[in-house]
Amino acid sequence: MSTSDRLRAILCASFAVMFGVCAESKAADIFKFGVVTPLSGGAADYGIAFQNGIKMAVEEINKAGGATVGGKNYTIEPVFCDDEFKPDKAVNCGKELSAQHKVRAIMTPSSLAAFPMMGFNQQENFVLMATSQTPKFTAMGNKLVVRFINNTDRTMGPWVVLVNKYFQKNGKQIKKAAIMEVNTELGKSWADNFAKAWTKEGGTIIGKASYDANATDFYPQLSTLLPNAPDAIVLTTVCQPSAIVIKQARELGFKGPFINSAACSGEELLKLLPAEQSDGTLLEVGSWAFHEPTIDAFKKAYEEKFKILPQLISGVGYEGTRWLIKSVETAGVVDDATKIRAAMPAALSGLKNMFGMANLDETGDVDFAMYVGIASGGKMSVFSGTEH
Repeated sequence: MSTSDRLRAILCASFAVMFGVCAESKAADIFKFGVVTPLSGGAADYGIAFQNGIKMAVEEINKAGGATVGGKNYTIEPVFCDDEFKPDKAVNCGKELSAQHKVRAIMTPSSLAAFPMMGFNQQENFVLMATSQTPKFTAMGNKLVVRFINNTDRTMGPWVVLVNKYFQKNGKQIKKAAIMEVNTELGKSWADNFAKAWTKEGGTIIGKASYDANATDFYPQLSTLLPNAPDAIVLTTVCQPSAIVIKQARELGFKGPFINSAACSGEELLKLLPAEQSDGTLLEVGSWAFHEPTIDAFKKAYEEKFKILPQLISGVGYEGTRWLIKSVETAGVVDDATKIRAAMPAALSGLKNMFGMANLDETGDVDFAMYVGIASGGKMSVFSGTEH
């Protein structure tokens, strides 16, 4: 017997004399999952908001006793890796998490990270959960991918109809759109889907310019688009670069509305811009924008904990984590990605969530309704099309 073992035995015996029980110290079983998200660079606010939502869910689950998997209790531990919003960094993160930490699931809030990791997630045996809105994400036959936001192939048409209803209701003739297309997989697919839906509804695309989300000077792109006199400018990325585009477009005299994807949260945009610059911006939003008790309680708890306002991606990270852990419990295993993925439809069907996310199919898609968020007077409101 080693010295440490003898010491443990002596302490255990003393404990038994004093309290009638011997409590052997034993490390708790831990279930780790990976998170690849930008914690620095041009999308850091977005990535940290995602991270914070995950932290909240993990803390709640662990406080409630952790996860029970196959009759054993597990403490949940997320392992975060900063991809700096760069695809090569995302690959490094994915390989490190799967090889060194042996994670069987990785979550990411971007297409930019999701697509390169799809190149090896099946071989490395991990479920890849992503908030990629790009249709291609679930169309490539990867058996271990799961989307936990909307697929724009499903939602763009109805959403653009809703955007036009909002403009018509407010007496605005918005027909000519210019697109600022961020140079990512999502940027291209979102812009293409928007253009298709917009023209179907009678609008026109009068120009398109590409840009990098990590850049800060967008005057050259705007200078090519504004002479065409667009009624609206369409943005396709997270709030930090979007806010810079809006600011610079206003400085160049553009007075029309901006339209952006769910990658940018209204709360974050309002924090970055004064009302006179953000007013009139329309955003893709989920039920997150509605004042419902569960959503309001989450937002309040988040703000109290982190001293900042949550973003939509915060709520998505929170609910995605709850879903993942429920799936692991349902599967009854912690080390088999195929079984965890197979358990995810049943786990989601029994999980009430803030977004009404439901019906995971074989390709990895879910139902995820989108509405129109409106920035006005430094506040956000929502248009669902049912208003009178």
